[in-house]
Amino acid sequence: MLNIQDYCLAHNIWNGILKYVQDQKKQYHNVLTDSFTEDELLKELKKNARKVLPAKEYDTFRKAVTALKKGKTYSLKKENLYRLCYALELKSDTQAQNLFLNYLHLNELSARSLEEFIIIAALKLQLTWEEMCQIRETFQSQIRSQPISPEDLEEGKTAEVYQQVINEQLHSKEDLLTFLEHPENISFFTKTRNTQYLGLFDDLELEVIYNASNDQMIKLITNYGNSEKETIQEYYFSLFGLQSDNSDDSLSENEISLLGDKFEDIFMSYDNFCALVQRKRPVDISSGIFMLNLLKKLLTDDADADHDFYVNFMDPEEFIEICNDILIYFGLPVLNPECDSFDHLLLDVYHETLNENPTASNSNFQQLYITNLRNYLRKIATT
Repeated sequence: MLNIQDYCLAHNIWNGILKYVQDQKKQYHNVLTDSFTEDELLKELKKNARKVLPAKEYDTFRKAVTALKKGKTYSLKKENLYRLCYALELKSDTQAQNLFLNYLHLNELSARSLEEFIIIAALKLQLTWEEMCQIRETFQSQIRSQPISPEDLEEGKTAEVYQQVINEQLHSKEDLLTFLEHPENISFFTKTRNTQYLGLFDDLELEVIYNASNDQMIKLITNYGNSEKETIQEYYFSLFGLQSDNSDDSLSENEISLLGDKFEDIFMSYDNFCALVQRKRPVDISSGIFMLNLLKKLLTDDADADHDFYVNFMDPEEFIEICNDILIYFGLPVLNPECDSFDHLLLDVYHETLNENPTASNSNFQQLYITNLRNYLRKIATT
């Protein structure tokens, strides 16, 4: 029996910053010794930030990272995350994506967002913080007016287009400005992470849901081809309530709400979910939400062995590898139980279920695993 208290601890991204610098010793060998302390890291971050940020912004950043180091807060607001890239003296957008995904356990910077496209390009071109902010200010009205929903629903198309622009067309600040000044280019940016949205709702007929009322029937394509109908509310409980064939087993709306206090970036209210489904709010899906969805969608029948979503649950190495491959494809961080309590829970419940059911069939194990996970989440909700 797992100790549920182990999974109720907030993830402090300070530990991720510390680990990143420890793993990049060559990058920081001129200023930090191999045995540097956390106090020395904090001092270096503040020193670098003072060099690159205006006084008022420096003060905001200094207070935020000091609170992180002291454990008074556990996360940074987006603007301070951008400032962190400069305080860590990152030399490329690739380094920033590595930091976000593999150390801070955050989604990658999104090229679909105009603001984050500018950040990515600025890091790639090694522009100063001041230069980046000037460009961002120039296009502030366009950033504010970005639509939530893109006109184009193709999965992955935006990332491919804009990464090609960043890697092949942008070689100077002038190249970036020329690209951004073109109306056709600007009009393609949106606030939605489209690949993640389509990954979460890949079994929905999307054109049905944008103007649907909360209780309207939506078309759901289950088992990759069998058409059924389901309400948005039923879909909500299927996802966050880990609903099985027996709806009485689902976590209640109150339990889901309580879990939102423990895992605030994963569990959400029904109203917020409706807004997300209908793209009435920006889509920023966490890896935890994606994993709740993925565990039920992974295929277990041997006849589907050639499908990208097939996994042998009875093989821990394959299970983790397949999950990580899918997470990476959708721009999400891989499973990292050391720095994320929800990932820790997912993997501990998986291993416990495997130890207790070593001879279960693949499809039966999937159901046993989801049932055990739901039971532990119910206990956490009421703790």
